Amino acid sequence: MRDLLDDDLAELYSVRPADDVRLARIREQLFAETPRRRSRNWVGIAAAAVAVVMITGLVVLLRPAHRDAPATMPHAPATSLTEAAALLELAPKPTTKYRHIRYLVWQTYAIANGAKFSAGALEFEIDVWLPVAPDEMVVIRRNFTGGRRQIAGEQWSVGDLKPADGYRGPTLWGSFCAATPCKEDSLKLPLGTIPAKNLEIASAAMLSPYTTNEEKAGLYRKLAESPEIRWDNGTVTADGSPYQFTIDPATGEVTGFEERRPTQENRLPSGVVTMSGTVTYEWTDQRPS
Repeated sequence: MRDLLDDDLAELYSVRPADDVRLARIREQLFAETPRRRSRNWVGIAAAAVAVVMITGLVVLLRPAHRDAPATMPHAPATSLTEAAALLELAPKPTTKYRHIRYLVWQTYAIANGAKFSAGALEFEIDVWLPVAPDEMVVIRRNFTGGRRQIAGEQWSVGDLKPADGYRGPTLWGSFCAATPCKEDSLKLPLGTIPAKNLEIASAAMLSPYTTNEEKAGLYRKLAESPEIRWDNGTVTADGSPYQFTIDPATGEVTGFEERRPTQENRLPSGVVTMSGTVTYEWTDQRPS
């Protein structure tokens, strides 16, 4: 239906005598058509689509490869024990049955036969499968890997350095648990006023598979109260302490340790590492029977 505006337009653009009759009909239809609804701004639609793609891609990138693992946001690496404690508390909750913790430990031994003296280290592997569910059996395996290396003194033969019968590696923590839930007994020991001694007191809890993330975070914060306990890109030391720990700045987990405790009895030179090791962690649904 035509309205006044159509009539006004018709007067302004009237059909001239020279116009073709067909052109006049087209103009008449144009005036009579209902104007179409304007489409949405295509630029806004495109921008919204790009935003959706970007957000979706971001979520995919942040989700771990394991489809059952929880998505996590990236965090800045820790620059102190306090920040490492926060990372432990932000760690994702387990979605598998067991936590597998592996320790590879080098332990130093001295061999003395009269005036002859030599020292070497043996490598032991300790594997712990700690169930997430309660009332489940804890599986621990200790083995001598066969690894040997010379430390000090005269050269020794392979047969001279071997673990004693039945010995399967050092004890790194204070508790024995047959089934879950497990508690680390050394956490009951209070820290004192001597920073170097505190690293020794905290050693068992730092390495124990039974220390929870929350308990370890609390221990980090107590150690951080002493300025004498230093953090250097994940290496934690204190003057006068025989212990040193390595903490992963990305996760807050203890990944290595060293002990220097030479004595007159073992005749080891001062500063020699008497025990060292690395620690790795993984979540798994499988364990040995």
